[in-house]
Order: sequence, then C-alpha cells, then structure tokens
Amino acid sequence: MSEDGGGEQLAQWLKEAGRRTQAAKAPPATADSDESYNSPASLHHYLEELAGRKLESHAEVLRYLREVAGAQPEGLRAQERRRMVREVSLLVLLAISYLHFYYWEVQLQIAALQSVGVFIPAPPARPHKISS
Repeated sequence: MSEDGGGEQLAQWLKEAGRRTQAAKAPPATADSDESYNSPASLHHYLEELAGRKLESHAEVLRYLREVAGAQPEGLRAQERRRMVREVSLLVLLAISYLHFYYWEVQLQIAALQSVGVFIPAPPARPHKISS
C-alpha cells in the first residue's frame, strides 16, 4: 500500500470513531431531532397508518389529504346525509315499535278485564192511545 492511500483510510477510520463516541455520549435523540424519524419513508408509513390503507401513488396521497382537509365537500355532504337518514329512520322505527307495543299492551289489558253482564228490565209496554 502506498502512504497516501493508508492516510486516507486512517482519516476515514478516525472520523468514524469520532462519530461513534459522540453518538455514545449524546443524549437519546427525540422525535424532533432524529433525522431517521422524520425521513420521507417514515412519514409515508405514518400517513398510511392514519389513512388505514396503502397509499402507493402521489395521486392517492393527494386524494387522502383532500379528504382530510375537506376539499371534497360533496363526499362529506353525502356521508352526512346518509348518517342523518340512518338516524332519523332508526328514531322513526323506535317510535313505531313503542307505539305498537303500547297499542297491544292496552288491548291485552282491555281483554283481561272481567266482564260483568248487567240486564235492565224494560218497563212494561203500555198500549198506545190513538187520538182521533
């Protein structure tokens, strides 16, 4: 080996050793200071976790961000409309089922009443007078 090649390797080795000792002495990296934490790949992975689906293209990422930002109000309105229709129909169904129960409960209570037959004698029939 030549002297120049060995010197460069020695300088490289010293730099590596210096970085390692600084990393060992440095306090643990926080999320804000850690460059690997804020790398594009980790941010993409985090965005996929939030979305709950794979975002494989720029268009999918942009579409998801528009959904989150509310840039597609038609979709949000349709979703809100479906939710309102579902809630109102459930309330109507609840009211109908309660009224149906109430009606049958009253009918059963009426049917359970004891009947008492009372006969009232009619007054004796009087002959009608024909007036002339």
